[in-house]
Amino acid sequence: MAEKLFLKDLTMDQKRKAFERTLAKFEEPGVKLILITEEYYDLALTFARDYFMKEEALNKALGMQWSEELKEFWMNSFKLNLSLMFLNEQNGEPIALRTTRIARYDDKPNTEAVKDERIKLMIQLIVHCDQKANYFGHFPTKEAFHFLGLAVAPKYKRCGYASKIFKVAVDMIRNFGIDPVYLKVEGSSNFSKRIFEKAGCEMLFEQRFDSWEVDGKIPIQNTGIHKSVKVYGMRIST
Repeated sequence: MAEKLFLKDLTMDQKRKAFERTLAKFEEPGVKLILITEEYYDLALTFARDYFMKEEALNKALGMQWSEELKEFWMNSFKLNLSLMFLNEQNGEPIALRTTRIARYDDKPNTEAVKDERIKLMIQLIVHCDQKANYFGHFPTKEAFHFLGLAVAPKYKRCGYASKIFKVAVDMIRNFGIDPVYLKVEGSSNFSKRIFEKAGCEMLFEQRFDSWEVDGKIPIQNTGIHKSVKVYGMRIST
């Protein structure tokens, strides 16, 4: 029997209720947990621009620049109303961001419509890794929650917030009450990989940056201590 495609049909009411259940159990002194809805779009965009774009290994290696194309990509993610942020409870300053999208087995990125060659390279790498990982062949599902864009503001790093917001985002998925439900996530930094693996994510594929070629060249270099991207998956029990 074909699996019902349910994630794309989640209503705003269901999202708010799942968030409220998550919020009811959230305990972190000095931190406010928010669901990114319309009133927070601008704040989330600014955070993604100032921290994720500048700090993430692939973005740095490719010299990625903030643009209308990237702004539209992030906005499309936030408009799903599935992403979370930590704010400083006293001054409202953003601490951490966990972006959540929905991945489908029939997703087909259109690189021809992309103007920035750096973004095209990023998409090519993602498509390559997806094909090798065969996520939807490995897990018995046609849709999955897809974590993208984990970031922490520099002044709040080394305080455990990346791990904490990951766990909170998983808890929100669990609070939808859907069983089975699956998570897909990629890690391009040693720090995020450690978080995902400690949480029990299953590594499906690893691509080293120094062995990925496009037209006979190695396009991703100077990634520092971060040497590869890994694709993970996990079944989340309700």
